[in-house]
Amino acid sequence: MTDASMFDPQSFLEATLDAPTERRPPLPVERDYTAVIGEVKSHVWSKEGKSGIRWEVPLLIEIPADLQGDVGGLQNVTLSDSIFIDVTPQGTIDNAPGRNSGLRRYREATNMNNPGDSFSARKMQGVAVKVKIKHELYMEQIQERIAGVAKL
Repeated sequence: MTDASMFDPQSFLEATLDAPTERRPPLPVERDYTAVIGEVKSHVWSKEGKSGIRWEVPLLIEIPADLQGDVGGLQNVTLSDSIFIDVTPQGTIDNAPGRNSGLRRYREATNMNNPGDSFSARKMQGVAVKVKIKHELYMEQIQERIAGVAKL
C-alpha cells in the first residue's frame, strides 16, 4: 500500500504498461455470497424528465476459497447496488406500505426493520449480509449485478 502523503497522481500520466489489462472471470450465479456493506452514498439522478434520490450501496463480497483460483486468486470483490428512494411530497422518505421495497429489503437483511428500530443508511455500514449475483449481457460482455440481499 502506498503512503497517501507521498502519492503523486500526476506520475501515473506517464506510466506505461506493456501487458494487456485483463477482465476477471465473473463469479458464478448458482450460490449465495457473504458481503459486508460499505459506506452508503446518496446521489440525485435524472433521466427523461424524471428525477429522484438513489443510494449507492457498495458490497465487499467474500469469495469462497474454492472459487478463488477461478478469479485470479482474489479473496474479495466489490460490487455496487442501488436503492432508489421514494419520497413524499414534503421531501421525506416515504415509509407507507408498499413504498421503498428496495430499502425494505436492505433493512430486513441488516435486521433494522423491526418496530421501534431507529434506522439510517449510515447504520448499514459494516453489516454482513447474504447476496445473490446475476449476470446481465451488455455489449456482448457479462456484467455482474446484485440480484438480491438477505439476512445472513
